[in-house]
Amino acid sequence: MASNNSLATNKNTEPTTAEIFRASQFGQLFEADKNRLYAYIYAFVSDNAVADDIFQETCLTLWQEFDKFELGTNFSKWANVIAFNRIRRYRQTNKKYQLGLSDDFLQEFSRNVAIIESQAGPQEQRWRNLEHCCSLLSAPLKQVYQFFYVENLTAQEIADNTGRSIHAIRKVVHKLRKRLFDCVEQKTQQGDS
Repeated sequence: MASNNSLATNKNTEPTTAEIFRASQFGQLFEADKNRLYAYIYAFVSDNAVADDIFQETCLTLWQEFDKFELGTNFSKWANVIAFNRIRRYRQTNKKYQLGLSDDFLQEFSRNVAIIESQAGPQEQRWRNLEHCCSLLSAPLKQVYQFFYVENLTAQEIADNTGRSIHAIRKVVHKLRKRLFDCVEQKTQQGDS
């Protein structure tokens, strides 16, 4: 299949500024979406090797067909359509991996994934806000955060590790929760305005 992408077919001459710009746009859009796209593919096949193969084919097709993509539209949705078609083609040629799921079911599953992803945007922003707020914590609060939320230690275990009383640790955890909650809420409201 011949590629429509001028950078892929124009091997004997230097790429034009427009071609370089277009390649840069593709790189930015793809880089921002690649993890989500892989997860989307994996949700359908539940096999790392198969997901890797379909992901590679999808990436190649995205690049080859990028001239058909209209900038300003939803890259994720466009990539999902291409990935979904690759998944269906894979299922048709490898019938033993179908798990008894019909194409109608897969279409419905794909629509539901799109709905879930559209609702995930605000939640992702809240996670980024939380990361930012955690970076603003003092060293002692960061340590308690690490113990309590990352390492999942109990207040008693933190007290034992730090030599502080369990009452003091509980007060610090309460203060930490309030500070993070207030910070995330403030950042979220700033983002909404």
